[in-house]
Amino acid sequence: MEGDTSLGSKPLFSGDLEVHPLADGLHLVRMWSNVCVVETGEGVALFDVGLPFHGPRIVEALRSITGKPVRYIIYGHGHADHAFGTPFLLRDAAERGHPRPEVVAHEALPRRFDRYRRLLPYHERINRLQFDIPEGIPAFPWEYVYPDRLVGKEETLRLGELTLELRHGRGETDDHLWLWIPELRAACVSDFFVWSCPNVGNPFKVQRYAREWAETLERVAELSPECLLPGHGSPITGRREVEDACRTVARALRHLDEQVVEMLNRGLWQEDILESFSWPQEFSESPYLAPIYGHPYFVVQGILREYHGWYDGNPSHLFPPSSALVARELVDLVGEEVLLERARRMAEEGSHQLALQLLDLVIEGGRASVEEAMETKAGLLEEMARAEKSLIARNILLAGARELRKRLGA
Repeated sequence: MEGDTSLGSKPLFSGDLEVHPLADGLHLVRMWSNVCVVETGEGVALFDVGLPFHGPRIVEALRSITGKPVRYIIYGHGHADHAFGTPFLLRDAAERGHPRPEVVAHEALPRRFDRYRRLLPYHERINRLQFDIPEGIPAFPWEYVYPDRLVGKEETLRLGELTLELRHGRGETDDHLWLWIPELRAACVSDFFVWSCPNVGNPFKVQRYAREWAETLERVAELSPECLLPGHGSPITGRREVEDACRTVARALRHLDEQVVEMLNRGLWQEDILESFSWPQEFSESPYLAPIYGHPYFVVQGILREYHGWYDGNPSHLFPPSSALVARELVDLVGEEVLLERARRMAEEGSHQLALQLLDLVIEGGRASVEEAMETKAGLLEEMARAEKSLIARNILLAGARELRKRLGA
């Protein structure tokens, strides 16, 4: 099931937003990534503050809600789409003569910012691929506002008539916070809930934590919130609805985690696990788990990475020759025309992945048919992208096709 995409994120580059009033003084600004606005008699707390290029729209949305000073800016976690609208909010405060807001984050977040700054060109490159960002548009933030206050396991802030309980949990990141406001029975959970299969095993990014992600959602459900403010997509209101959303995603993550652990304990290797894990109909049909961003296969990859090394059980792969060397040997043995024709037939029969492997042999080891194989592969990647629901997977396929056509001079 694709899921109801109207419940998910707004398009990344649209600048489109909606403001959802949810409780007395509580609003969700829904964009690609959401901003939670908590207004009290003594000022405003913002939980998550979006992307740099959304900064002006975030300020505009905030000031359509309230003219009060922002007292706290809280980073739900340190990803680019949740912690980098801050400079615009600081400038807004200065222009209005308000005190500088205090920036609050988990104690692990500064290490993330340090790593991002050290690897900026790398993150520019992989984000351009992951999100299909055109050249000429910055693909990663270059301006960093580090937190003033660091939170460990939990911390409570008081702002006006409201209590802001910040709690740590590892999920999409190791620096993740979520916010509980008991007076409003509201939970702001950042990317612990995103109206998609959780982005646990991102093909480009560092480790994520499926089991602890599930544990956090279970803790949220135990509080019986009246409303849930996610990191992406529409808010959820009603105790029963919120509990169902949290517990469904938690069950799904535990289901995959427990399968991987059980199969590792039985002596299975990665390939066996990736080919045999189950994803029950309950989850494949749930609107909370639509594979429109993350994907169950990616989740299993992420769980394997957390529990297991890179050795796959085959000693031949311990110090393998280059793929190009293997390809040349196979092409010499079989013939590139035979491989190319077989790849085309397999693609027509729907065996796309195997067709790609055969085309790669020709591309890496062939001579006369290399350009023909590249053209065939580019077309197959584009065909697969049209059918792919996961944004991450779709963009990887399209990026591969573009690179091939660039090499072909098309």
